[in-house]
Amino acid sequence: MNRGPRALLVVCVAIATSDAAAQNLYSCRDHAGHTITSDRPITECAGVMRELGPTGVLRREIAPPLTAEQTRQKEIDDKLRRDTDEAAREKRRRDSALLAAYSNEEAIEAARRRSLADADDSIRGSKARIEELMKDRRTLVQDGEVYKGKLPPLYQRKLDDNQALIDDEQASMKMRQADVERINQRYNEEVRRYRDLTSSNKAAVR
Repeated sequence: MNRGPRALLVVCVAIATSDAAAQNLYSCRDHAGHTITSDRPITECAGVMRELGPTGVLRREIAPPLTAEQTRQKEIDDKLRRDTDEAAREKRRRDSALLAAYSNEEAIEAARRRSLADADDSIRGSKARIEELMKDRRTLVQDGEVYKGKLPPLYQRKLDDNQALIDDEQASMKMRQADVERINQRYNEEVRRYRDLTSSNKAAVR
């Protein structure tokens, strides 16, 4: 019978101790520089709010809410960090693909030659076609000399059509030459990157 009140007392003390232990304190300085302490989070803090345990031990520091400008800047910084991380992941992916695609530099050069083949064939075709058209034009001009500068409309149209075909072939050739430059730039970059990666791997093995 005597154990009942004593047991109840122990439970009450445990509950009280538990409640006391659960009570944390919050402390910070307001905008006037005064220290504020409360058993609840403080909204008047000018800076970091400190959460203290019942024994005064620091449990955590709570940053103040961001201003509108700070929020905008944080969004900018977060986006920049995400973009930087994505760029790094994409670079690692490209590097892995490069090493998987080529066993050595000669394999890169073989791929370059295959990529250039169509453009080179097209350029050679355009040059041959332009030579034929220029030959036709010289013939037209020579034959037109009989008109002494007063070419008939039909004859002038032949000259105009010939020149239009020459212009088209020259434009096509320039486009293909630009393709050749882009292809070479791409493979030059792949060779450079391949050398960097393989050199780094060799250094790591050593």
